[in-house]
Formats: sequence, structure tokens, C-alpha cells
Amino acid sequence: MNTSNTEKIFISPLAADPSEVPEISITDYLFESLKKNDRLNSEKPWVIDAHTGVQVLFRQIEPDSKKIASALARLGFEKGDVLHFVTYETAQLYLLQVAVWRLGGTVRGCYQLENTEEYVRQLKETGARFILVDDETEEILQKSASHLEWPVTFFTFGKSINITSVKSLMDDDGTACPENLKINCKEDVIFIPNTSGSTGVPKGVLHTHYSTIAFNHHPNSLEHLNYDFMTPMSNFAMGSYVVSIASLLRGSTIIHLGKFQRENYIANMLKFKPGNCLMYPFVATWFARCEELAQTDLSFVKIITVGGGVLDPTTAELLSKKMPCAKIVRVYASSETLDIANTLIDSSLEKLIFVKYEGQLCISSGKLLPNVQAKIIDFSDGQSLEADQVGEICIRSPYLMKGYLCANSDSGIQVTKDEEGWLHTGDVGFFDTEGRIFITERLGFMFKYYMFIVSPTEIEAVLQEHPGVQSVGVVGVPNPSTTCLARAFVVKQPGFDVTEEELCEFVKQKLPDYKHLHGGVEFLEKLPESKGNKLDRVALKRLAEIKIV
Repeated sequence: MNTSNTEKIFISPLAADPSEVPEISITDYLFESLKKNDRLNSEKPWVIDAHTGVQVLFRQIEPDSKKIASALARLGFEKGDVLHFVTYETAQLYLLQVAVWRLGGTVRGCYQLENTEEYVRQLKETGARFILVDDETEEILQKSASHLEWPVTFFTFGKSINITSVKSLMDDDGTACPENLKINCKEDVIFIPNTSGSTGVPKGVLHTHYSTIAFNHHPNSLEHLNYDFMTPMSNFAMGSYVVSIASLLRGSTIIHLGKFQRENYIANMLKFKPGNCLMYPFVATWFARCEELAQTDLSFVKIITVGGGVLDPTTAELLSKKMPCAKIVRVYASSETLDIANTLIDSSLEKLIFVKYEGQLCISSGKLLPNVQAKIIDFSDGQSLEADQVGEICIRSPYLMKGYLCANSDSGIQVTKDEEGWLHTGDVGFFDTEGRIFITERLGFMFKYYMFIVSPTEIEAVLQEHPGVQSVGVVGVPNPSTTCLARAFVVKQPGFDVTEEELCEFVKQKLPDYKHLHGGVEFLEKLPESKGNKLDRVALKRLAEIKIV
């Protein structure tokens, strides 16, 4: 931990020098690694699409991406162009992304069930001249592209005879792939993940060659990705770019679930036997309470990585108990920052660290990654806080995004860092005296009951302790008398007939009045999921507001 005269700044325990990060293109970096680690001829799969069975081997990455890049170049794809994809395919998609990077281009994906207006908005925002689809998404993207003022070239993973197939791109001889392309690694963007859209329309996050290489360069920063890794992430999410690149560098296989379905999640675990499984918190709450676990040998799973939200302590304990062979790894990350911290950095620890703060039990997300600095600032005056004080988390690192895509600015970029390079994350949390970070909430999810600030995740954590609750989401609903009311949406654990009154009383026994469920409880068959396969709090809030009215 390092302290300046005016600020308390927290740093990583892993020493690193940002000047040692090579300033080269991402493809030079990736291919140097493949050659150095003797993977250019490896028969091991790099990516497997669990839904379709399609896979890409490590030995295919260099020659096939060159063929695709050459074919794209012949079709007019140039440095700075954007390939906009809306498809469920995942394995060959990663190969196409490498091809685009070889041409100095950028990739941006989008939710497969988006409306036409949002597709048009994003296409205009990027100025995309190349669109990748499949049989399920072709029709709506063709309709969306008809609203553009420039011609568009389509590619497809599907069977359409009117569009160039991805398979045909790999028939190219590779000779049109440019050599020694000039790249400005700190300015040129390689991928644009979308934010969740929880505060408005999804924003495009700009990541460069340099931010991606800096993130991957330290050998001990992403050790959990040394294992073959099964993931339910959307193929357009930030995490998909992270794991595809990290796995290539580390020689691990990515098993991408594509169309994520709970009913075949464990079957896929048994089929592919990954050493590491990624679970969002709402997936973990279901998985930890799944009756099938008692009859299934999953001892091959050595790590369960939980990220994408706050994990409640009860679920963490259940996971540890039911998966004794697996280490639970917490990851703190965002689209804007890439990964910030994880519990494997805290290498001496075998179990997650729990701390009670103002009555709320919090789980550590570990220690900061190399070259990451953080500070906690007061909500009201922006002053930096000491350890064990809660505030907004600010991050400074070479992994940070270049900015948000902004079609209305002259530069096309909305810069969000302050003059000292700090990004305000909108996350609420604190550091302990050992330098471990604890995330308690998102600023945008918090609400007021009279003058009191309420954290939905704290109420959710209490409800998850009840044996009749499988999963839960809590939101604040506007109320003219109290500002907001807390309302819970609950999925019952099979075999339990829990009532609204019982759950309200359960919360009353454990939390002060202003954190009670004054807005009541509603039972659902399933909680809504966002475009990124996370709990959709926006949809819950809309539903709650309708019920309250």
C-alpha cells in the first residue's frame, strides 16, 4: 500500500513495471507466444462451442486466421474497419476476430435478440461496413442494414446462399494478408464490448492493443485461466475477449456454452470435464442448491470462478461444502477496466475471506492485479478514504479503456478518466488493512428508504440464507412517502412452500427496519436475465413498479 500526501492509494502485491509492456500489435504478441510455447502445431482445441460441437485447434489459429484475413482484405476490409457480429457461434468467431486484428480492424458484437432500432444505432455508431450473422440473426440484421447510408458486406455462419459463408473465407490462399502493418498500439482499438445498459442504452467500450497486452503480460495475474475453462458468457461480452486471448497465451481450452441453459449445464461439465467453471452469482446460487450435485462426481473441477456481481456468503459456503475439490475464486472486473482483482493474487489463502462491515457480511474479491492502482473516495466530497472505509472505487491502470464510443463527439470518443487518470467505477466497496478489496454494491442499484441508503445485495444475502429460497433479486420501487420501497423477487427452492409473510418476517429478524421488505415479495418461476446472462435488475424494477401501482 502506498500513500501520497493527500490520497490513500492501494496497489498490487505483485511487482510490475508498465514500461516493460511491449508496444506491439496484439497479433504479433499472440503469435510470438504460440511460437515460443510450441503451440503452432498443437492438436489441442483452443475453443469448443458446446452447443454446435464446432472446435478450433491451436494449430489452426495462425494459418486459418491468415486465410480469413486475406479473404476479408480482397473484399475491401481495411485498417480501422469494424466487423459487427450478431451470432450465437463462438468457436470460429474467435478465429475471425484474430483475422480482423491482423488487418488492423476492430470487432464489436451485440445481443442476439436486440430490436432493429438498437442494431441500427450501434451500426451507425461504429460505421460498420461488414456484418457477421447466422441463420437466426440474418433477417433482422439485413433489415437493420437497410437503414444505413452506405453499402454493407455480410458474412454468415449459416446456410444462406445469398451471403458469403465463413467457410468459404478459409478457402483463400492467404496471399492478400498484409505483412508488417503499422499499428499505433495505444490508440488503435481491437474490440468494443458493450456495457450492460443498466443506466441507458449499451455503451461501446474501446480497448486497444496496448490495454489488452498490458492486462495479459504478467505471468501470475490470471492463473485461474491456466485451466481448461467452461463459460456461459455471451460471445459479445468483455469476458469473452479476455478468456479467448488469455487461453491462447496459456494453452488452455475454452468450452463456450453458446446458448446457456441450466438444464444441460452439469451435463456439459461431465462431457468436457473442465478444470475451471465460470459462474455469475445468480448461476452460482442455483448451482449451489442443485439437487443433482449430490449424485454427481465433479471432482475434476479444481476452480469455480465467480464474477460479474456480488456473491452472497451463504452461496459461497454452500459451494465450498458441495464442491470440496474446487477452490472458489472471486474476480472483480468490468468492461471498462478489464480485470481489477482476484483472490488467487492472495496466494497464501485457501478459502475466501469474509468480513462483517456494519452488519453486512462481505466476501473479499482478492488483491489488485499487477499495475493496478485503486482508491476509495467519499460519496459526498470525493476525498480519498483509509482502509475499512466504504466509498466509490476508483481505478488507474494501463488496462483501462480508451473511452466510450461516442458518435456525437468530434473524436468519436467520450473520455471518462479524470486529469490524473482515475476512472470512477460506480462500484461501492472498501479495502481492508491487508489490501484486499471488498465489493458491496453498485451505486446505481442502491436506493433510499426515507433518508437511509439501502443496498439490495445485503437484503438478497439474508434471503439466500433461507432454505426455501433458490435465487432472489431485490430492487427499490419509487414511493412518494418513503422515496423507495424494497421489493424481493424470489424463485423457490423445489420442495419448499415458503410464503411472502415468512420471508418478510425472516428479513425483519435479521435487518433493521429501513432494510425490510416494505414493498413485499413476489414469487417467479425464473428471474429475468440481462443480455449478458446476468440478473436483469432493470427488468425486475419495471415489474416491481407495475405491481406497486
